[in-house]
Amino acid sequence: MTIAVGLLIVLHGLVHFLYVGQALRWFELREGMAWPVGARSLSTATDTALKISAAITIGVSSLALVLGGVGIAVGVEWGQPITLVAAALLSFLHILFWDGNLKTFPEQGLYGIIINVVIVLWIAIG
Repeated sequence: MTIAVGLLIVLHGLVHFLYVGQALRWFELREGMAWPVGARSLSTATDTALKISAAITIGVSSLALVLGGVGIAVGVEWGQPITLVAAALLSFLHILFWDGNLKTFPEQGLYGIIINVVIVLWIAIG
């Protein structure tokens, strides 16, 4: 079971990593999606600053989540703490870069945040 959970966390981290491509405009996750441009809590930042900061922070955090999932799958001690921090940080970052519109929240990370909360609870309770 632990191997399966670890692999699911790895896959979840890879999905978060797709937001790096969106931020750098390598592709669009949804046609016309402007994320992270328009982030309400960072409204004074330039579009370029938002794109670069989102790509770096989401990218590093996603990589940490992938590594944590690998750690969990192979049963090493550091897997759960890295996963816990990465999941919490990714949730915070998606809220930080959200445009404040409830209609766009699902495509800007809401479902990932929900999965991250489940991961954090699994680690905290388990």
